[in-house]
Amino acid sequence: MATTYKNRTSSRSRSTYGGFSSYLFGSSNPWGSDNKKAGGKKSKKNGGGNPTAYRTCCNNFEQKINSYKTLCSQAQGTTGSCGKPTPATLNSFANWINKGAIIQTVSKAQVSRWARTTNKNFNPRNPSTTACKNVLAAKFGRNCIKAVACTKTGSFMVATTPTINGRSFCFPK
Repeated sequence: MATTYKNRTSSRSRSTYGGFSSYLFGSSNPWGSDNKKAGGKKSKKNGGGNPTAYRTCCNNFEQKINSYKTLCSQAQGTTGSCGKPTPATLNSFANWINKGAIIQTVSKAQVSRWARTTNKNFNPRNPSTTACKNVLAAKFGRNCIKAVACTKTGSFMVATTPTINGRSFCFPK
C-alpha cells in the first residue's frame, strides 16, 4: 500500500488513473481527455452545416435516381430493334449503381466516331457490346468503363464511374 496525502492509504498506483487508457484510445494527455471545450456549446455537427455538402449529396442522389430511371425505362414498353436487356443484365447494372457507377447511353454513331479516332474495329451495322466496350475503354480508360449492354432502341447503355480525372464524367452529345 502506498501512503498518500494526509497519511491515507490507497491500493491504486498513479499509472491506473489514465496512463494506460490513453494508449488504448489515442489520447495524448495521459491524465484525462484532450477536450479543451469540456462543458462548452455543442458543435453544429448534427444540426447546421455547409450548404455545399448538401449540394454534393443531392447531386449524388440525382445521379443514382437518373441511373435507375434509365434501367427502369429499359424494362418497360415495347421491344425495339435490339431487344430488351435481360433481367440478369439489369440486375448487374443495378449492382454497379449500388457501387457508385452511373448509367449513361451512347448511340452507335457516336461509338463509331470514337472507334475511328482510337483505331478500334467497330461495325455500326452489326454492333457488339464487346466491341463497344473496347472502343470506350480505349477512349476513356479501362477503369472508367464498367459494363456495356445494348438497349431496346439499339444504342448502348454504359455503366461508368461518376468522375474522370477529378471532373464529372458525361458523354459528349
